[in-house]
Amino acid sequence: MSKLKNLLLTLSVGVSSLALTSEAALANLPVNTYHLTVNAHHLASAADKAPILTVGGTQTSYIRTGQNMDPWIKPHALLLGAQRAGSVASTIAEDHLGTDSQIILRGMPDGYLDMGCLICSVTTSQSVFDTRAGLSSNLTINSNFAKNPSFDSVVEYLQPKSAEPQLVLDDVTYDATHIYLPQNKHLTAQQIARIHPNQYITTNSISADVPAPHFTDDSGMSNPSEGKTLPPHNYYVSTVQSVAKDGSSITVNGWAVQGGDSSGHPWRDNDVPTTTYDTVRSNFGKAVAMIGMPTQTGGSDIYMTFDPSNSPHSLTDRFNGEQMNIHYDGTQSGQATMNGIMISYECGGPASAPGKCLHPSYDSTGLLINGNNLPNGIQNTVPSWANEYKGYNFYIPGSEAPKNGLNNAHTSFESFTPTLNNHQLITRQWVQQTSDNSATLDWPDYSVNFGLVVDGTRWDSTGKTGVRQGYISFDYSKANQGGVCIIGNNTVWLNKDAPGLCVRGDGSTWLGNNLVVETQKSIVARANTPKGEQDGATLTGDDNGDWQVGSKLANGGNIRGVKGLYANNVTALVGQIPFIENVSLIRSGVKLTLGTIKSGGHEISDRVWCDTCLNAGQTAGNGSGRWVFLDKDGNWRTDDGAIARE
Repeated sequence: MSKLKNLLLTLSVGVSSLALTSEAALANLPVNTYHLTVNAHHLASAADKAPILTVGGTQTSYIRTGQNMDPWIKPHALLLGAQRAGSVASTIAEDHLGTDSQIILRGMPDGYLDMGCLICSVTTSQSVFDTRAGLSSNLTINSNFAKNPSFDSVVEYLQPKSAEPQLVLDDVTYDATHIYLPQNKHLTAQQIARIHPNQYITTNSISADVPAPHFTDDSGMSNPSEGKTLPPHNYYVSTVQSVAKDGSSITVNGWAVQGGDSSGHPWRDNDVPTTTYDTVRSNFGKAVAMIGMPTQTGGSDIYMTFDPSNSPHSLTDRFNGEQMNIHYDGTQSGQATMNGIMISYECGGPASAPGKCLHPSYDSTGLLINGNNLPNGIQNTVPSWANEYKGYNFYIPGSEAPKNGLNNAHTSFESFTPTLNNHQLITRQWVQQTSDNSATLDWPDYSVNFGLVVDGTRWDSTGKTGVRQGYISFDYSKANQGGVCIIGNNTVWLNKDAPGLCVRGDGSTWLGNNLVVETQKSIVARANTPKGEQDGATLTGDDNGDWQVGSKLANGGNIRGVKGLYANNVTALVGQIPFIENVSLIRSGVKLTLGTIKSGGHEISDRVWCDTCLNAGQTAGNGSGRWVFLDKDGNWRTDDGAIARE
């Protein structure tokens, strides 16, 4: 109890002493003058007391035990814990023991602006009056009570923004290790107080080795070749080493073009900023150095490390970067809206034309996962009735079976693309019940379908809304089990198991309507030849609407009758005589002499047009042609039984 009293007494005395300082005196003091230190006597040796709380202080060496600052902490910072608490004689190599601290905050946000947050953090170099938290900020006007749908409050409010640097120094000059102020513009005491070692320094001096950036004013993906990513920086940067007491110069830790190692201007000893100045990001027309100016900012940065080699006694093996436990304890469903992460993007500003929304580079994201060797980018486990993902273009409902009933369906996923006349083209995958076996449903009672749907309800988990166009169906019916069908939206079929072009599980192909072949295009059958499988017989439609029978093999192109059928992989003869019926014309189209016919390879009963054969009353050499056939004795005869002659 005595240690606690001592701690509170030290804190209260320090704060009281600050309150006694006059306003006039405060106005002339540098910003790091206020120095409040609270010591914990039991954490330090008798010779040196290590502070556990420091407000302000000086930016000095961290080598000595109990030192309250170091070169990588602002001199006007609030520091709790981590100061070395060993003995005076110990070194950093021997002593890594730091003071241990904790922040416990209790409170109730109960108003707007800064009253709406327990922790209110704003990136700014301005005073508190100009930088309040933006929580229900328009309520400073009473009539806005009727416009705001809610009174906003948060536990932690973070507002990173493109704030001005700590100092902007004009008309400066440079050498390899310094910034020099003009003779009549030396730094004041207040300005010097804002400078400390290792502050960022940026300039408007640019390198010709790095291409100048180029930006567009499009408001969408109208020109995706431009603005794909943020162009590389082409300006010189450094950090502060020290500042001259008379304010005439600032010593820097060398100069470099930011990111120049990968953009064309690598590190160079004794490099000096040029007198060529930026005209794209800024256009000052003179040398400007900006002190304390980062080039990247953010709301928070969580850096987690699992390192058992350097922490052999640690048993920590579960790490959560940001954990949100959302608990709904309503008396009924729907009494509150709860969002784990809500990301909103707004565009505007003085450069935006009315009705035009400018945007950042095309690689900007609402959620970016750089997951090299990360097993899962996003893992989503929601109940089956919930939606796994709802986007303007893509939709994934929960994994749920269709409600029991013939033709009931459930959407697997959908993708939306609008047309210019406000229709929706939806590519949808859905599962559909194909039988009414409600008591004995099993997987064969469902089909899986993928196709185009026009219009319908956005985010439709039932898979029923909209007008279905063509689609692909797997396991369309029991007859098509293990197969796939391509189905048109206006297909009319006599066989319910052949709704389109179906390849069944046994490999057979069924067609529910006409097969149309473009003119001069062929239906080609494969043939087993001594050279292997090749294209064989062809059936081709010509421009007259006639079928041309042909072959891609020598001696092919014949039309043969039913020769047999395959049963148990053995050819069985069929007691059937093939015939051609309802044919009014048979045309040869080939003019052969009798000698040519006799020299050809023919079989008994072959019938051929002989262009030089004699008819009754014709003399030798003057035949006008007639049909001839080959009898079983190898004689070519005319239809009247006579031996064919020329």
